[in-house]
Amino acid sequence: MTTAFLITSIVLILIFSLTNGMKDGSNVMATAVASRSIQRKYALIIVSIAEFSGPFIFGTPVAQTVAKGIINVDILPGGTESVLLILSGIIGAIFWNFLTWVLRMPTSSSFALVGGLIGPVLYKYRMDAIPWKIFLIKVIGAMFLSPVLGIVVGYLTYKTLSAILRNAPLKISKVIKRVQIGSLIFLGLNHGNNDSQKAMGIIALQLYLAGVSDDINIYTWIILVSISCLTIGISLGGTKIIKTVGYKIFKIRPLHSFSSQLSASALLLFSNLFGAPVSTTQIISSSVVGVGSAYRSKGVKWSLIITIVWSWLLTIPLAGLVSAGFFILLKYIFLT
Repeated sequence: MTTAFLITSIVLILIFSLTNGMKDGSNVMATAVASRSIQRKYALIIVSIAEFSGPFIFGTPVAQTVAKGIINVDILPGGTESVLLILSGIIGAIFWNFLTWVLRMPTSSSFALVGGLIGPVLYKYRMDAIPWKIFLIKVIGAMFLSPVLGIVVGYLTYKTLSAILRNAPLKISKVIKRVQIGSLIFLGLNHGNNDSQKAMGIIALQLYLAGVSDDINIYTWIILVSISCLTIGISLGGTKIIKTVGYKIFKIRPLHSFSSQLSASALLLFSNLFGAPVSTTQIISSSVVGVGSAYRSKGVKWSLIITIVWSWLLTIPLAGLVSAGFFILLKYIFLT
């Protein structure tokens, strides 16, 4: 039974990575497409190549945080029930991802995964289930601080660039469009590195809990399958999230797009170096809001931002409750 749960977990976390790519990949290219800086088909190619390359350039510190910083691994005895706990969390995260994708809500896949993972273990082991110091700093702290920093950095970046380019000739707009190829690559590299490592960390954790691995190791094959599924998901993602982030927050022009890409890339790079699993949806959306408020605060559709924020706040507890419910059900079916 342990082997069956392990295989199911690997398959499902790769599906999670696929759906993550479908959602967040659209966010990565949203501003470049909305500002008409890069055609969607070219943006898709650029982002896909950059995403796939990310983990091989920046390493896998985020995967270690996901594997050891969300759940207190030392409290889990290993074996069938421990593997089932993580499996239930994956199922809950996928359920939330799919539901929000259908409802066209640009919610956080990272929040869904965190909520999904902690729900079953909190039900089983109560407060001892979480390594609170690491969890509060590297996971929750980073996740909730990143949108605030996104707004601030986006605001300051746009103000700085607009001041520098105030007396620039009109043809500077064409230059900014071309430069966005580079900023889009940098954003894709950092997004691919951060988001793919969430699947890597879970696979490594499950191999350890199932007794297949003596330690939590991020093997090369884990990196390859995780980033491949994320990249495939990006190629399948639709335009619904692009319309929400790229058009509905405010009307984006090339300089806005470039500013938000720089801001989001810088925050993601810092998160990757710090080993923090953050939400690209949060960072990109908040960077766009920051840029929009610097350009013209009245042009930002704050009602949409409020909706997004509420969806972020509800994701962890709801995904946790769903996952705990799946654990109770699956344990009753298979382990009683």
